[in-house]
Amino acid sequence: MTESRRTALGLLGTGLTAGLAGCSSLAFGGPDQYIPLSLRNEHDVTHVLSFSIVSTPSDPNDSFDVESSDARYVEPGETREVSEAVRVGDTSPIPRTVLVMLETEAATRTRILVAIDETLRITVTETGDITVETRR
Repeated sequence: MTESRRTALGLLGTGLTAGLAGCSSLAFGGPDQYIPLSLRNEHDVTHVLSFSIVSTPSDPNDSFDVESSDARYVEPGETREVSEAVRVGDTSPIPRTVLVMLETEAATRTRILVAIDETLRITVTETGDITVETRR
């Protein structure tokens, strides 16, 4: 009887583990979803926008996780879209820190809440300043 019980418990444990592996529809953690990033250049010169989007840890001693990082040329008057740039889950809105730097060494760091139905927008203004905001 001992072997049957051990076998049954082993199979049950294996079955539960296999059933949970890769399951993304559990109540405590749905699949990751992504929202787009919009890069807009309202300045009169072409810019290289370098950006990193990182998670904002609740504990200042925790590390940041880089979610997206890239650099793109953006011509004057142009808007470029980056699909699936910002990861959001089913617990939106979530805090993110957006770091942006231009080739002119102008830079900004913005902490922002991002929701699933929004687009993150980085803009170089007519005066060459950098703004970061969300849009519905």
